[in-house]
Order: sequence, then C-alpha cells, then structure tokens
Amino acid sequence: MTKKRFITIVSLLIFVLLGSVVLTGATDKEFQQKMTPLAETLYYILNYYYDIENVDVDKVIDYGIDGLIKGLGDDFSYYYNKEIYEEQSIENQGEYGGLGIEVTYDSEYKAIKVISPMYGTPAWRAGLKAGDLIIQIDSTPVKNVSYIEAVNMMRGEPGTKVKITVLRGEEIIEFEIVREIIKIIPVKYGYIESEIGRIGYIRLTRFNQPSASKLEEILKKVYDKGVVALIFDLRDNPGGYLDSAVEIGSMFLDAGKLIVTVEPRVGPVERYESKGNNFPKVPLVVLVNGGSASASEIITGALKDNNRAVIIGQKTFGKGSVQSGFPLSNGGVAYITIAHYKTPSGRDIHKVGIEPDIWVTDEASEISHEEEVVDYTKEFTEVDINDPYVKRALQYIIEKK
Repeated sequence: MTKKRFITIVSLLIFVLLGSVVLTGATDKEFQQKMTPLAETLYYILNYYYDIENVDVDKVIDYGIDGLIKGLGDDFSYYYNKEIYEEQSIENQGEYGGLGIEVTYDSEYKAIKVISPMYGTPAWRAGLKAGDLIIQIDSTPVKNVSYIEAVNMMRGEPGTKVKITVLRGEEIIEFEIVREIIKIIPVKYGYIESEIGRIGYIRLTRFNQPSASKLEEILKKVYDKGVVALIFDLRDNPGGYLDSAVEIGSMFLDAGKLIVTVEPRVGPVERYESKGNNFPKVPLVVLVNGGSASASEIITGALKDNNRAVIIGQKTFGKGSVQSGFPLSNGGVAYITIAHYKTPSGRDIHKVGIEPDIWVTDEASEISHEEEVVDYTKEFTEVDINDPYVKRALQYIIEKK
C-alpha cells in the first residue's frame, strides 16, 4: 500500500470522526474532547509510524471498528469485515464444517460465550451447554485473538479434531470434538401415543428464513393426525429473525393478540400482533432451557403472557435485544443493538430470561448426549419419552385432560 493512499484514507477517517460530532447534534465540549484522541491517534500513525509503507490499512481499520464496538460492553453488538460477512452466508446456505454452536463474545471474560449448541450436532453431543465460556481453542487462548479469529479456529475440514477448553462456573472442562458438516434442519416432528390419545411433538431448532413456512407445513401434518395436544420444543434454540418469530407466533395465537413490542432508541415503538391461523386450539406445552434465546424467548413470552401455553423447563437465556446490521463502505457490517423487545405483559427480559411455569430440576436435565445416536438431518424423529422435559410435559397434559 502506498503512503499516498494511506494518507487519503486516514484523512477521510479523521474527517468522519470529527464530523460525527455534528451528525449526532452534539455540541457538548466534553464529548468533542473524548472524540479527539481517535483523530490524534490516526494523525500520529500517519506522520510518525516508521514502517508505514507496509501498513495493511484494511487491517488497521477493521481492528479500529472492532475495538469501537467492543468498547460498548455489549456482548450482542459486533463487527464483521467483508471477508467474514461473506463467509457467514454459508450458514444460510444450509451446511458448513464445524461444531454446531451459536456463540457471542463475552467482553468481561474475553471469551467466546455459548448461546446454545445446535440440536444433534457435534457440540450438542459432546455436552457443551448454554453459558459455557470457551477460553482456549487447541493451544490458543481466546483472549489473544479476535472474536472472528476464534470462530474461524473452531471451523475446519469435516473429520478433523479440535480441542475446546471451557469455563463452566468455576470448573474448567476440556472437550475434544470432531468437526462435521453442519446441516441446519429447522423443524423436526414426531408423535407420542398416550392413554388420552396421540400427542404431537415439534422441535424448532432455529428461526431462520425457511423456519416459518416449514413449521406451517409440519403443523398441518401433525394436526391432520388428530393430535389431542402439542409439545413445542424450543430448547437450545438460539433464535434468529424477528419476522420469523412473528409469523410463528401467529400460528398459535388468535388474530390481534400481541406477540412482542420493540422499543428502539430512535424511532417509534413497534407492536407486532398475530395475523391469526386456522389451526385447532389443542392444549400446548412449550419446552425451554438456558439455550432458548432471542426469538425463542419472543415466542415463549407471547404464549405465556397470552395464556396460550404452559412453559416447562428452565429459565431461558435472556437475550431481549434487537440488532441491526449497518453496511459500511469497506464491505463490512456493524451489528449494533438498536432496541429491546418486551413481552405482551411489558416485561424486558434482557439479561433476565423467562422463568417456566413448571421447572425441570438441574439434576433431571442432565442428559448424556454423547451416548445418544441422533440423526439430526431428518425431519421425522422418534420422541424420547424418557427425556425429563418430555416426561414432565406428558405428565402435565395427561393430568389436565
């Protein structure tokens, strides 16, 4: 990179930094003083850095943007440079080589925090849990690399191994996991034959683009079988798109029922109401745990507050914030928390979570995934009636019938 090009880019950055004071409408002298060191640092790099001819300006800018966003102290705001943003599209294409975990960055511990392991994947079978802090990948401490570098280290060729060191409470646990092609199947279903009749079981694994249409298709199949009740499993579902959550909420709630309220810092409050549906109103139980996050909590809160379902399991993750991706001129995207959502009763559950109506104890929920043989690529599944969550749901449904 030539010095002339670097001077041009840095000059533009300084202009933007100083101009941001005007754009925000800020006239406060203290705020302007806080902004000044950013411009000063760029100035000193431009004028005094010895090896400036070999500076990778794209890398400097990427680290700068990443640092600004990390400085917010918000685990759910993050930055993807152009290459990483394009790479993320592989998940939306349906499969990729990795472990199968939804993660975020924990700024307090400088670690990768597990939001949830995806159902049936290598991470799920190995026993990783929501809230686990990944502090080392192979021999590299996570605190020594960027968030994106850490995520990329966990990905790799299918069949290769990676060693993950996790902090769980005060315990340090090591996992050796074999990478696989991760195929995302958004909806799985099955049936349980009980003394009161056939009970439907549906597991939603995430709220991606095809989730709503696929769930609607599966619901039609399940209701056509004449089920007397439905178990809706949102365990270890990390969430996804808000629009998908609203569409799915509409499949269970009457038209006009409030699903969620989104309260942004800028702009009007948005209320999302059910569009209604033609499905039977059979008794509904929702299963949740600490890996049920974001859109899963929107659905859980909507069904709980509207008295449409009984919630069974453990307290949900507590991600009640909404992020928006702001495209940048360098091809990267800054994902910033722009709002919090509230359940129909007005609760802000961010970093709080939603408590179930019926708890499943910690001891009962200790399921050994490693011993299970799970073909998570199939939609139809045999329902494990010995699963403590499912067992408690069946008990409740039968008692209330």
